[in-house]
Amino acid sequence: MIWETLAERLVFEPPERLTDVTSWHAHIPFGFWCVAALRPRVLVELGTHKGDSYSAFCQAAKRLDLGTACFAVDTWKGDHEAGFYGDEVLEDLRAHHEPRYAGFSRLVRSTFDEALAHFADGSVDLLHFDGLHTYEAVRHDFESWLPKLSHRAVVLFHDVNVRELDFGAWRFWEEVSGRYPSFTFLHGHGLGVLLVGAEPPEPALRLAACPADDAAGPRALFAALGHQVEVMASLRGATARLERQEQERAQRARQVEEERALRQREVEQERAQRERQVEEERAQRERQVEEERAQ
Repeated sequence: MIWETLAERLVFEPPERLTDVTSWHAHIPFGFWCVAALRPRVLVELGTHKGDSYSAFCQAAKRLDLGTACFAVDTWKGDHEAGFYGDEVLEDLRAHHEPRYAGFSRLVRSTFDEALAHFADGSVDLLHFDGLHTYEAVRHDFESWLPKLSHRAVVLFHDVNVRELDFGAWRFWEEVSGRYPSFTFLHGHGLGVLLVGAEPPEPALRLAACPADDAAGPRALFAALGHQVEVMASLRGATARLERQEQERAQRARQVEEERALRQREVEQERAQRERQVEEERAQRERQVEEERAQ
């Protein structure tokens, strides 16, 4: 079963990147496991946003020195689900990504369809879908990228347990998971694991072959590990907020001190000016008295 591969202690390591986009935090330990167990030659993520999931994939690939070629594809403009944003999101991700992963990873600013031309058929071993989550968009993306998948390919679908607004990933997942070996995680908005390749890695086969009774084990394990990451992210966020508050307090204190010092200088300048005026007036009176005596 899957338990044999959990000797990879990577699943217990803290993620290096945890932003305020929390939707994938609960799956980061499984993302680590996927890279460790599947050892993909080419990994592609479609829909990256601030990069928490993608950075986790890259962290695992670097940690294990697998030689995996990693690609994140996104327009970094946003959509009606994630919200629209400017270049600052990509620039922040680049600042984290480039010093750590630029040797084997690329951030590809492109639509998913435009990126297709840059990947050979049968080349992608691990593909993660996390773009627009309507039924039509998820189906289109899967069908478009299907020829790019290798004989070992495993595909991850995020948000397969979200049943609100126009999210339709769950409906497509119900359809496609019946056509291939699969496994479904229900926590963290849901994550579907689909074994599309004809010869998927053995750890993925064991996971997909879990009987209903045994499936509760991996689900509980990764839900618990994911919860730890969520708590870690919450603590990091609270610490960052406290640090910002302390910085703001210190800045306000500096401003108050600067204003006090400025006012003190102004008071001293005013006093010095008054003293000069008094001295000038005294000197003038003395000159007048001397002149009157001289007359």
